[in-house]
Amino acid sequence: MSKLRDSDFPALGTETPAEQLISLRFQWYNRQANWARIAYRGLGTVQLVAALLIAISVAFDIPKWLAPALGGVIALAEGIRTLFGFKDSYPTYRRTAEDLRNEAWLYVQRAGQYATADDAGKLLTQRVVEISHSETSDWEEALKARSV
Repeated sequence: MSKLRDSDFPALGTETPAEQLISLRFQWYNRQANWARIAYRGLGTVQLVAALLIAISVAFDIPKWLAPALGGVIALAEGIRTLFGFKDSYPTYRRTAEDLRNEAWLYVQRAGQYATADDAGKLLTQRVVEISHSETSDWEEALKARSV
């Protein structure tokens, strides 16, 4: 398995199944958090540029269809941001990635619960599953709240 390139994620030694699990989960959540941040900010930038162009278009002799078309772009961008939940998913994914990163550091340093654990690998697996389950539960609650 290739090593992580994230400079603040600890180097895990023997690549046990538990170490592979936390590496894979961290990579996934880190990628998803970055994607959600880029999408949220990118769509917001599109909205701001379109709104600015509408305001500027008043000063110039432009085709009559341009301002409504730009208004449609603004509505579409906001619809995409809302539909895919980029505003909510970025902090959720980032928090989970950071929880996994912190757990990896505790594991590598044999600190916290790992200092006295009989089998640090099994404890790491349990903690990774708990962190992932917590994130999934948070998503389920958020989806239920949206649908009500």
